[in-house]
Amino acid sequence: MGFCEIADLYAYGLPRGAAPAVGRLAGSVSVAADTVELDAHGFVDGTPVRFRAEAGGSLPSPLAEGVTYFALPTDESRFQVAAIAGGAAIGLSTAGARVVVVTDSPRAAAIDFATALIEDMLPAHVLPLEAPYPPVVVMTCAELAAWKLLTLAGTETRTLAGVVEAAQKRLARWARGVPIRGTNAPQAAGLAAGAGAPATDSRGWRAFGGLA
Repeated sequence: MGFCEIADLYAYGLPRGAAPAVGRLAGSVSVAADTVELDAHGFVDGTPVRFRAEAGGSLPSPLAEGVTYFALPTDESRFQVAAIAGGAAIGLSTAGARVVVVTDSPRAAAIDFATALIEDMLPAHVLPLEAPYPPVVVMTCAELAAWKLLTLAGTETRTLAGVVEAAQKRLARWARGVPIRGTNAPQAAGLAAGAGAPATDSRGWRAFGGLA
């Protein structure tokens, strides 16, 4: 589970429509194998996909434009589709032409990416985090995930190094204010009081409060 939700992406800076669905032109369609060729498609069983045809093209029959199907990869470059998740492959009777494979913007994957970055940034004494997550962590996760999506869409100009550096500084400031507990806690200092002036401990604090 990530440190933010999809709704948080838009609450913390991702413009609506800025991470649109991604369309890629299929290499070919095999009627004999009922497969669509799309090099390095990256699909797993059940990945939602849609299809459209470029101008002058047509979809393989019986596939319809705008309908969501579910990928059944046969190798890293070819896949079949089912009408329902976990269903049987649809038989194709025509190959169509200029077929575009459309997938949703990978928002969940971007959140996973951002969550992994944050876990690497945080000091040990604040981990593991438990829901509900601190607002600063949610905000940072959403901003990192939004950066990833905008980069994939080709509209982001900031570098990963710059975005990560800003996130690290913010999280470091926040983590300094989090109490240290458990095995990471420092050893208790001796607080023995003298008989004369108000006692101070090894950290320079007076017994009754205030800096020495």
